[in-house]
Amino acid sequence: MMINFLRSKYHAIWMLLVLVLLNSCNDKNSVLIHVKITSSKDSKVFLDKLDFSKSTYIDSVDISKGENSFSFRAKSIMEPTFFVLRVKDKGAITLLSDPGEKMDLIINADKLNDYSVLGSKGSLKTKQLTNKLSETKSKLYSLRLKYNLAQEPVVKSMIEQEYNAAIDSQRAYNSRFIWANAMSRASVMAVYQKYDDNTYVLDRAEDLVLFKTVASTLKALYPNSDYTKGMIAEIHKIEGIIRGSSINSIINQAVTTIPDIALPNPQGDIVKLSTLKGKVILLGFWGSWDQTSLLDNRELLNIYAQFKNKGFEIYQVSLDTNRSEWLNAIESASLPWANVCELNPKGSSYALTYNITQIPANYLIDRNHTIIGKNLFGDNLIKELRKVL
Repeated sequence: MMINFLRSKYHAIWMLLVLVLLNSCNDKNSVLIHVKITSSKDSKVFLDKLDFSKSTYIDSVDISKGENSFSFRAKSIMEPTFFVLRVKDKGAITLLSDPGEKMDLIINADKLNDYSVLGSKGSLKTKQLTNKLSETKSKLYSLRLKYNLAQEPVVKSMIEQEYNAAIDSQRAYNSRFIWANAMSRASVMAVYQKYDDNTYVLDRAEDLVLFKTVASTLKALYPNSDYTKGMIAEIHKIEGIIRGSSINSIINQAVTTIPDIALPNPQGDIVKLSTLKGKVILLGFWGSWDQTSLLDNRELLNIYAQFKNKGFEIYQVSLDTNRSEWLNAIESASLPWANVCELNPKGSSYALTYNITQIPANYLIDRNHTIIGKNLFGDNLIKELRKVL
């Protein structure tokens, strides 16, 4: 009897420990959101979980006029996760929570953007992003109204400048936020913020570097995450669009003006690409460290000698960041054509402008200063030069 009693006692203790451990694991892989909300009428509050390409309904609560308190629990949360708390007919709040987090929200349903959040660093960051974009959108709306009412061209021009400055300011804010919070999942929100359904805050080709920064961090921390896979796939898509459309659209439009380049040559003099207008120009991008670039330069020496007296010129942009290495490469190869360099440790801005993703790379420009070909090397370049010279 005593043995059976002891067995029963230890079995009960063991089961209790198992339950405690299970609850502990559940707490670590769940998110608890305590909500205190004041509403001027009866309504309903929803909680959705946001994955990269879909949202999943978690729960909902009916609320009455006055103060309401309740909690949402999201289970099986294995990584930082976005949630959207929606108040019917009022709007939504974007939250970001780590597994095991317990946060408190204090909300006025009639002033949704003025909510308070405690216990969630990620949700504080999403609130910062939301508030800043809300301020910018309000300013842009006000400026559009002023522009429509303005009569004088000078006034309209001033409003346009202020409007563009507000957009640039928002872009700069998001960029700074991403660099400062690269390790936070909130940076994903920063790269995908929109003014409206069709207009992203970060919508320029040079913003791709920000997408890559966020994606590389995600890949390092959460290689199997839907966000990681989704962002990498989207980056490949964006790169394809840039390569296939951005510069090709210039090629296909004979009247399009080529973006000018103005950089110092080895002597320190600023040399503009546009000064060669009227000649057939090979605009090239290279680097002294790249063996393929050096071999291409050696081949270009013969091509340049063959066609220079017929109106052919070469304008090369080096992506070097070390002046001595750039100059040594020019001197050792005896390169006679225009060679310029930005010497920017962060990378060449003109390489971004011309969507250069690898070197060597080039564009062939005709006498009308129109791009007529790209990445022409050796015999293919000679063939095109014979057509236009």
